[in-house]
Amino acid sequence: MKCPNCRTESQGAYCPQCGTPLRGARCASCDAPLMPEARFCTRCGGRVRRRTFGVAQLPWLIAGVAVLAAVVALVVPQVGAGNGGGRGIPAGASSLAGAPGAGSTAGLGGSMRDNADRLFNRVMAAREQGDTASAKFFVPMAVQAYQAAGDLDADGLYHLSLLQVLAGDARAGLETAEQILATSPDHLLGLAAAAEAAEAAGEPDAARRYWAHLARVYVIEEAKALQEYLDHQAILPEYLARARKAAGS
Repeated sequence: MKCPNCRTESQGAYCPQCGTPLRGARCASCDAPLMPEARFCTRCGGRVRRRTFGVAQLPWLIAGVAVLAAVVALVVPQVGAGNGGGRGIPAGASSLAGAPGAGSTAGLGGSMRDNADRLFNRVMAAREQGDTASAKFFVPMAVQAYQAAGDLDADGLYHLSLLQVLAGDARAGLETAEQILATSPDHLLGLAAAAEAAEAAGEPDAARRYWAHLARVYVIEEAKALQEYLDHQAILPEYLARARKAAGS
């Protein structure tokens, strides 16, 4: 296959020219399969180092990746509802009671979706604690994990949309939120994520339309008690307040 980075033909797991991971590459820390051109392992969070080193350097590189993976496993905290947030990430958005991987500190095993949810929790916890450096560090891993997790339900798409906005790609966040609305036009989390993304993308008129829609359907929609609404029940009243403010009511 051709290396997606430098276009060099290669039959191996790593590009012989630039060292980019290709099909068949595996994490040096946990032996999980790596996506082509991956920068982080979506299972253990270890940074993927391009294989441009000599044989004598291999033990040191593996040791460094293993240390990073151990740090990632240790710092994943139990995440609950809280206050804080910032532009594009609402206060309380990390409340994930009952969601896969929520509150777990037992390492980063499990399915790709479990790992993605844990990374989402880690990002949101860091934001709520004012630790922007940690949030910025984990965001690319979290986005990559959701994108590698296969078909996402509404809850997963909501998480991914928030992360994409936080990563600075508001347009992608809006497109992700609209995937929720394509099948569930009144979905509260989809409407809120779309409004947040539209605001971050500099589209205030679109944001107001999403907020106004949310305000109109809130009572009936919340009564459905969808699992994702229960998981994020701490943030729903804040979304309603923002929707009413945007609508001028």
